[in-house]
Amino acid sequence: MNKNFYLKLYVSLLGIVGGISAINAQCAPVNSFSENFDTYSSPNSIVPTCWDRIILNGASQIISGTQPASGTSQIYQTGYGAGKISIVVMPPLTNISAGTHHLKVKMKANGAGYLEFGYIKDTLPDTFVTLQPITITNMSYDSTSERIFTVPITVPDGMRLAIRNPGTSFAGHYWDDAVWEQIPNLGTHENDISAGIRVYPNPFSDILNITDIKDVKKIIINDAVGRVVQTVEKPAATLSVNNLEKGIYFVILHFKNGTEKSFKAVKN
Repeated sequence: MNKNFYLKLYVSLLGIVGGISAINAQCAPVNSFSENFDTYSSPNSIVPTCWDRIILNGASQIISGTQPASGTSQIYQTGYGAGKISIVVMPPLTNISAGTHHLKVKMKANGAGYLEFGYIKDTLPDTFVTLQPITITNMSYDSTSERIFTVPITVPDGMRLAIRNPGTSFAGHYWDDAVWEQIPNLGTHENDISAGIRVYPNPFSDILNITDIKDVKKIIINDAVGRVVQTVEKPAATLSVNNLEKGIYFVILHFKNGTEKSFKAVKN
């Protein structure tokens, strides 16, 4: 039997019964990808070539054909209970921490859904680091289903992007049209929106001030390793951060026009 065919067959069977898929050593890191999962059929396929997945304690993850955002297929993750975790691991990237690209993906759930976007080393489940929690309330792919995730430059090289279902929601989670793409260049008007904004003082203690908040939709604060430590959905010009420990943080302003701007700040 052909050795490569045997390896692929073994990995597929391992994924079906549950476990951690082997890393495909033949897949070189890429600088972009666009995956709509349509070349993979439900329910036998699990993840695309050069992707990986982790399944623990009876969780489930397959390719599903249940009303995808486009085409015929999408990712499906489900499982509820202690330790019922599924992690979909994306292809290795050459520019994961370059600050030039973001992940764009469409998501829905058949109930109150919760996933986590982050990064992982190879396929080691205990190394997963959450960059952003994902609360999903839409039950179909609609105008609210598209999510855009930024990756801080502090993510170590060699890590891989991943989406985890930690097993805290009864819902079945679906996502489609995953794209790792270059962040679009800002036009003149978009530059004008963020050009004059400052976050101060720096260093700070218990309060951060933002000079112009009117066009800011949301604020996310990441710690030095990229974990989300605070999210403000309805930001004001004065932000209380007395819950943060001393250290380095990245304050990311998400603007109403879909752009964003990051500030490095130190709490003393």
